[in-house]
Amino acid sequence: MIYTTLNQKIIKTVYKKRDNWSHKGNFGKVLVVGGSEEYTGSPAIVALSALRAGADLTKIIAPRRAADTCAGFSPEIITEAINGVELNSSAFHIIKEESEKYNVMVLGNGIKTGYEQTILVNKILKEISMKIVLDADAIKVADANQLAKNIVITPNSNEFKILFKEDPSKDLEKRIKQVYEKAREFNTTIILKGHVDVISNGENTFINKNNSVYMTKGGTGDSLAGITAAMMCQNNNLVEAAAAAAFINGYTGRTVAKKERESFSVMHLIDNIGETINKWRYQ
Repeated sequence: MIYTTLNQKIIKTVYKKRDNWSHKGNFGKVLVVGGSEEYTGSPAIVALSALRAGADLTKIIAPRRAADTCAGFSPEIITEAINGVELNSSAFHIIKEESEKYNVMVLGNGIKTGYEQTILVNKILKEISMKIVLDADAIKVADANQLAKNIVITPNSNEFKILFKEDPSKDLEKRIKQVYEKAREFNTTIILKGHVDVISNGENTFINKNNSVYMTKGGTGDSLAGITAAMMCQNNNLVEAAAAAAFINGYTGRTVAKKERESFSVMHLIDNIGETINKWRYQ
């Protein structure tokens, strides 16, 4: 298999010089659909990560308790509360209407995996044609046949197995081939998360070795999803956007983990995204 090992050069590829007359929205608006009464913070982690990675606006559509919790994270985050403890198919018309105002949707963080969520996720994939980052619970309930070129999926090993009915190998060369083949078969872009991230769209393939054993903490997948959305907002092709996001998330996490170790938190990672970008963008 031919693949590229990611390094800091990807940063200059995905971040372009900004025109002085740029205005709000030129660098992307991200719609986050997720959350539940139990998982209240995941959408906020996605939104904050997208903002720190360069998106101009984020909005979260979530059940009321999650929406209110997310709003409390930062005044930058816009929220729309849906009645009930979980998102269900009745929320589709609101999501569809809002999707027309945004560039990228992140779908699935904290959404849960019941019957209603299965209907909602697959209806979104079938009927909304915008760029989508498919993550977390949404991967577990998605129909693989609904995947398409406009979608980046960000599974861990278990989610990959659920979606594709195939265990990802721990042998790196075999793992790379699996991701490449699935991306090619389903005409989509995949970031398979792990000790080494594998990224492919079935044509170009990358690996990211910039991770840390301390990134096992909850939320690091949410931050990756948010950064991926921000990269997709910058008019990058999807596989380069995915590759850059994996590098930024991993490099930032690894850098922070050298100091924090067991005390590592995804909030440390979010607070240091700018350090990673600025370190490599202007050299």
